[in-house]
Amino acid sequence: MPHSQQTSGPPVQVTPDDFPLEELRKHRGHWVAFSADGRRLIASSTELSTLDVLVRTAGEDPEQVLLERIPDGEFIASGLELS
Repeated sequence: MPHSQQTSGPPVQVTPDDFPLEELRKHRGHWVAFSADGRRLIASSTELSTLDVLVRTAGEDPEQVLLERIPDGEFIASGLELS
């Protein structure tokens, strides 16, 4: 089932690393598709082929989304932890 979550804040360039960790934890072990600006989580799935279908079903172009795999462990690294 497609998910779409708008993040709060000013309309500036956002990356998936800026997405709320609480929301990302719900998608552990999944591939996640974010809108091109990183502000919306469009869909998630354990399989990339299924994610492609969900993205298309949500009316989005799979070539225009950002893909990210959310680790299935307790720790989700974000921008600061990766630098």
